[in-house]
Amino acid sequence: MAAATEAAKHHHGKHGHHLVVMCAADWDYRELARNWHKATQRVGLGNALVYALDLPALHYLTAHGVPAVDGSDNLNAWNRTRIGRHIQRAEAERHVAAAAVAASGLDVLLTEATHVLIGDITPTLHALVKNEQFSADEVIDLAVPKGNCNGRPPVGCGPWWNLVFLRGAGTIEQRRKAVTFQMAGVRKGMIDFYLRWFNGAHCIMNGFGKEFMSCSPKLEHGATAESLATSTTTAVVSLRCHENVRIGLLPDSFFNQRMLYANGENRTSPFGLIGRSAKPEQRDRLNLNRYDAQDFVEMVAAMRADGLWFL
Repeated sequence: MAAATEAAKHHHGKHGHHLVVMCAADWDYRELARNWHKATQRVGLGNALVYALDLPALHYLTAHGVPAVDGSDNLNAWNRTRIGRHIQRAEAERHVAAAAVAASGLDVLLTEATHVLIGDITPTLHALVKNEQFSADEVIDLAVPKGNCNGRPPVGCGPWWNLVFLRGAGTIEQRRKAVTFQMAGVRKGMIDFYLRWFNGAHCIMNGFGKEFMSCSPKLEHGATAESLATSTTTAVVSLRCHENVRIGLLPDSFFNQRMLYANGENRTSPFGLIGRSAKPEQRDRLNLNRYDAQDFVEMVAAMRADGLWFL
């Protein structure tokens, strides 16, 4: 991970705190990652970095002027585990890479290559880390967007772990808690894979969700499971594990992840600071080792229609 952390330090932003915005991409995702970087340029961010999961992707991205770092050896190391699918290894490795960068002392916003920045995300994150929303003893250690909300206790909304902010540039305690929880989510995701190997590309996401729920999550500052669905500010959830790690649940104005599939509900939900087009129509992907080429054709078409494609 040394190359990733050195590259991240070289590309960190100049917004009052050390922040790196990262995504991961292999050869299949090369154009999406290039579009992702183009979007960061459009909003004036000079702190974006692509973690290349194979050498063909690295060569393509660097040839097009995209800051990228070679993570192929780390991804290949996953071959020594029981995780046999490339999709699963890629999912796990990008979260481990983000944890390594955070451990080096930088704040990290890990996104997917299909997430498109359409506004400056730094003021929101700057307010969180500068304690403008929370007192000094109530700051967050990491943050994720809100997912589907049903109003059921204890939280009322399911966090989305496909976009994660890790507080690496704070105190040593914050950094340790953020990195520890991140790695615990990956480990539990691997267990989920072993127990339910058929679970497609979702076991790592399930790992984070199960780690979150196993730690007795509790909403802070008077927030309730019922009120969280309409909250316009970052809510704080404290967990009874990992030294009482504190997780921020970002509002829809940061990232609205209600658009899931092209034929799903809330197709016209507004974007937040980060946009994402609806996925192609759901199809059986459980036996895929890599990706379905048709998915990319449909995804790019949807991004064009939503004004999120800049190449």
